[in-house]
Amino acid sequence: MDILLPIANVEVNILHVLVLGFVVGVLSGMLGIGGGIILNPVLLNMNIPSVVVVGSSISQISGASLSGFLTYLKSKVVDIKMGLYIVVFGFVGGSFGVFLINLLKSLGYVKKFVLSVYVVYLLILGLFIFVESIKNRHKSEPNEIPNFIKNLPFKTQFKNREISILLPAFIGFSSGFLAAIMGIGGGNLITPALMYLGGYEVISAVSISIFQMVFVASFLAFFHSYVNHGVDIVLTIILIFGSSFGAVFGAILGQKINKFYIKMMLAVLMITVALYSFYQLIKAPPKEIFQLTASNYFAKLLLEHPFIYSFLVVVFSLLIGFVVSIATLRLKTFILERLK
Repeated sequence: MDILLPIANVEVNILHVLVLGFVVGVLSGMLGIGGGIILNPVLLNMNIPSVVVVGSSISQISGASLSGFLTYLKSKVVDIKMGLYIVVFGFVGGSFGVFLINLLKSLGYVKKFVLSVYVVYLLILGLFIFVESIKNRHKSEPNEIPNFIKNLPFKTQFKNREISILLPAFIGFSSGFLAAIMGIGGGNLITPALMYLGGYEVISAVSISIFQMVFVASFLAFFHSYVNHGVDIVLTIILIFGSSFGAVFGAILGQKINKFYIKMMLAVLMITVALYSFYQLIKAPPKEIFQLTASNYFAKLLLEHPFIYSFLVVVFSLLIGFVVSIATLRLKTFILERLK
C-alpha cells in the first residue's frame, strides 16, 4: 500500500515504513538508544530528501519520548535543574544546527554532510563503547567526577552534588547541535557524558536525557519545519506508531539480556550503521536539491502558513505520542503479566 509523503513528495509503502519503525523501536527499547541513528540512514536510502529525514526524525522523537518523560518525572529521579540547563543550551546548539542545515540545503550538500557526520560520530562512539565494555566488564558504573571537571569554575548546586555549569552547557550545546543535524534525540551523547563526566548513576543520566529530549526535540521539530520546511507530518505519525509499539517489545527483551551483551550489541550496531552510512556516502550524488512546491494541501499550508503548520506538527506529535504511549504501556503490562 503506497502513500505519498506530502512534504518529501515521495511515495513509500506504508507497511514498509511501519515495519521499519517497529524494528527500530525494538532495537531502541532493547538497547536504550534513540532510534534515529538506525532509522535515518535507512530512510535516506529510500530516496526521502535528507532535510525531511532529519526534521521528521526529530519530530517523531518528541512524541515517542513523551511516555518515558512522564514516567521518569513521576518517579522523582530526574535532576530537574541539570535537565533544564541542558534544555536551555540545547536550544542554543540546536539553533546553530538548524541554520547550518539551512545553509547546506541551499548549497545542496545536506545529504553528504549528514552521512559524513553519521560515519564519524557512530564509528567513534561505537568503538569507545566496545572498548569500554570489555575493559570494565566486571566493574560497576562510574560515579566519580574526573578531576578536570571538579576544577572547572562557575559551580552551582545540583540535586546530589556541586558541578560547574560549564558541564551542562557543553553537553546541552553539543547534543542540541547533533540532534539538529542528525535527527537524533541526543541521548547517545548526554547519557554517557553525565555518567563519565558528571558522575551520575545510569538511571539518573537516562532520566535527565529523556527529560530534556521532549523539550529540545519539540523545539527543533518546530524550528526545522519553520526554517527548513523539513518535517513531513505524515512520515512523523507513521514512525511514532511503529517505533512506540516496537519499543514495548524491545524494553521487555532488554530486561532479560545481560547488560554487558546489550552494550556489545549497541557498539556493533553503531559500527555497522557507520559502515552502511559510509557506503551511502560513496554512492550519493554530489548534490541533492530539495525545493518544496505547493502540490498538495500540507505542502501548501507549510509554504503559505509555516508557523501554523510547524505548530501543528509539534502538537500532533505530542498528542499522538501521548495516546500511543498509554496504549503501549498497557500492552507492556499485559505482556509482562502473561510472561509471569
